[in-house]
Amino acid sequence: MARKRKPPAIKNATVVILPGIYNETLILLADAHNYFQQHGEEVQAGLQPCERTMFASEMSRITIRLSCVMAWLMARKALFSGKITKEAADTRYRLDCRDVALNQHIEAETILPDKMTDLLDRSFELYQRVARLDDQAHGPVAKNPKKPS
Repeated sequence: MARKRKPPAIKNATVVILPGIYNETLILLADAHNYFQQHGEEVQAGLQPCERTMFASEMSRITIRLSCVMAWLMARKALFSGKITKEAADTRYRLDCRDVALNQHIEAETILPDKMTDLLDRSFELYQRVARLDDQAHGPVAKNPKKPS
């Protein structure tokens, strides 16, 4: 059985491991986790049913933003170390879920608690910066991209 050859490591990758963004993402993940674990049920109990739905939806949006950023960072690390090719990074490992993550629900930010809106704002700003880095590294994303299988 032939062994698969490992792709060569990229010596001068456009985007390599970004410790600042990685650390910011980890801190924001911890902040979100702690807030939802410690205050999520209590906050939701004080909300009207439609507001609870909004809270859950925005909680999911924060989670999506942060998990997509972390996956993107791990793909950059794999690219830099030669575990994936530049072609794979350009097609299969782009920053995902832009349609949801770059959407802001302004009404939610006027209703939800300050800590929740802080998490929404911070996760949006982080995701936006990483989207710009992704576009710089791989070119702009098509409006309706088809994911390769």
